[in-house]
Amino acid sequence: MRRIKKFGGKKQTLPIKDPKLLKQILDYLIREYDRAKTEIKRYQAYRNYMIVLIGVNTAFRAEDLLQLRVRDVIGGQMQIKENKTGKMQIFPMNRELVEEIKKYVDTFKLKNNDYLFMGQKKKDTYKGTTKEVIYPITRQCCDDGFIRKIEQACGINFVFGMHSLRKTFG
Repeated sequence: MRRIKKFGGKKQTLPIKDPKLLKQILDYLIREYDRAKTEIKRYQAYRNYMIVLIGVNTAFRAEDLLQLRVRDVIGGQMQIKENKTGKMQIFPMNRELVEEIKKYVDTFKLKNNDYLFMGQKKKDTYKGTTKEVIYPITRQCCDDGFIRKIEQACGINFVFGMHSLRKTFG
C-alpha cells in the first residue's frame, strides 16, 4: 500500500502574474521607506523592498536569498551555494538591479562579510563568551512580518509568500 505524504498547514503559494500588482507591491514598499520615522524602520523598509526586488529578479529559494552576503552580489553577478542541492550557482544580474544593490549597500554602509538582509539578533553566546554577530532575517520573520502586510495592503486574494517571489521569476 502506498503512503501519501501530507503537509500539515502548508498551502501552495502562487506567483504574481499581473505586472500592475507587482508594481503596486514595490510602490507600497517604497512608500513604507518614505514614511519610516526612525533609522531602524527605514532600514527594515528598504531591506524588505530589496528582498522582494531581488527575489523577483532571481530564481533563488527563500533560504538562499536570505543567506546572501554583500560579497556574493558585488561584481554584476550573484554567486551562491544552494542550501538544498549543494550546487554552486552563478546568476548574472541586469544593470538596474546591480545599481539598486549598490545604492542599498552604500546607503547602509554594509561591509563585504555582512549579510545583505540583516535581522535584529546581534549577539551570540557560545561557551560563556559573547560575540558580536548580526544574523540574517529568517524566512518565518519575512512570511509572518512584511509579506502579510503586503498581502493586506495590496489586496492580494491568493496565497502569497516568500516562495511566490521565486515562482514570479519563472
